[in-house]
Amino acid sequence: MLQIEITLTSGVTTPFNLFVCDVYGNQCVLIATINTSVPPPIEIILPIQFNSAPALGLKLIDSIGCEKFGIIYCDEKAKIYQDGEIFIFM
Repeated sequence: MLQIEITLTSGVTTPFNLFVCDVYGNQCVLIATINTSVPPPIEIILPIQFNSAPALGLKLIDSIGCEKFGIIYCDEKAKIYQDGEIFIFM
């Protein structure tokens, strides 16, 4: 069972929708609608079809239509910044 943790949001207009997709941005599944500011951290369990995926795409669409997409490799810890850049924790 894979899960993601959102620890901080910045520059996002709530509420926002969080989708998980394949790395090409296809087959997206809405996994959460976040109605509050973060922190406190939010943990979200991913749908079962992504359990064996080596990487996945995360897409965020906020309430004013701003969309960000980034690829995260499942064996890494990462942070997606407001500009869409992904920071990988080593």
